Amino acid sequence: MGKAFTEKEREEIKEKLRRSGLKVLEKTGIKNISIRDVTKQAGIAQGGFYSFYSDKDEFVLDLMALRVREKTDIMYEKRAETLNDPRGFLVELFYKEGMHLKENKAFNNSDGATLSFWDRTAKSGNDKIGEGYARFLSKMIAYWEEEGLKIECDMKGLISAGLAAGILFSNSHMMAKEYFEAIYRAFCEAEVDRFFKVRK
Repeated sequence: MGKAFTEKEREEIKEKLRRSGLKVLEKTGIKNISIRDVTKQAGIAQGGFYSFYSDKDEFVLDLMALRVREKTDIMYEKRAETLNDPRGFLVELFYKEGMHLKENKAFNNSDGATLSFWDRTAKSGNDKIGEGYARFLSKMIAYWEEEGLKIECDMKGLISAGLAAGILFSNSHMMAKEYFEAIYRAFCEAEVDRFFKVRK
């Protein structure tokens, strides 16, 4: 019978798996990430992985949700910088996140591995990424309103637009490289304007 971990030990092991997973994912991409490589780098027996995650998709989704939390926590700390232009902040959020992921090998899979991953996780009903961004946007909207701005936001529409952005940058290899950036920025501006309005 295997050793029973304390709650603290479980969290420490899970954190090791996450940090190792982020490094491996960056090198290999979603399609080729290997549980063996992750556990080896973390110094954990491969079988131990399944004490924490049911499969590779759940693990990758947890890694992405972790990155969303870390990034949005940093952005929230700088929320005062967004007060003069919440709309511009959201456009830049969509744009920069997408452009970053476009260049990130983990998501730049021309064979459609990224889209297959999104499709599987959507069908499973597990939307940790959308939920993370929705929590962040709710906090930002509450802050803007506390500061006297009037906000109208279709949150479901914005999160859906974020998913559509993911489909765009996951397939950016199909577009002429010199046009993609302008097309993607126009998409970000149009979708933010469709689902978000701010009045002083």
